[in-house]
Amino acid sequence: MGPRHPPTVVALFVLVTLVVTGPIVGVDAVRTQPTTIGDGTASVSSVQVPTSEIRITDGRFGTNVAYLRVPDASVTVDSVTGRPRLLYQVSVPALDISLEDERVLSEGQHGTYRLAPGDRAVAPASLDRGAYRGTVLLRVQSFETAETIVAENVTVRVEQ
Repeated sequence: MGPRHPPTVVALFVLVTLVVTGPIVGVDAVRTQPTTIGDGTASVSSVQVPTSEIRITDGRFGTNVAYLRVPDASVTVDSVTGRPRLLYQVSVPALDISLEDERVLSEGQHGTYRLAPGDRAVAPASLDRGAYRGTVLLRVQSFETAETIVAENVTVRVEQ
């Protein structure tokens, strides 16, 4: 047998949650990652960017689009001072495409981070067969410094 006044129970639960997580009690209900870059730097010990896997392939299930497929990057950070960011960017200028992912780090953070810029749809009619030139950048950036970890020209093949 359920409660006789479900709307009252739900309203009471919401009210208690708002009071507990509000400014009076101050319980932090959500932990967020920093989103703004600041001064600082990071020490990177290892990077895996499979640039040979960047390619353009047909969409699945009969869709009439192709996709620029960009693999994830794996970056191992040994130490962080301040609030720099890791930036992974893949550009194909001839297609006017630039994909990126970033991670803002905080003082004392370390570990391995996955940066995933995702895929981008491209109209097949706009593609030439063959290949396009692209660039891959992986950087540690802050207001005081910008260190390039990877800067590579790549050939992006069209696989159809």
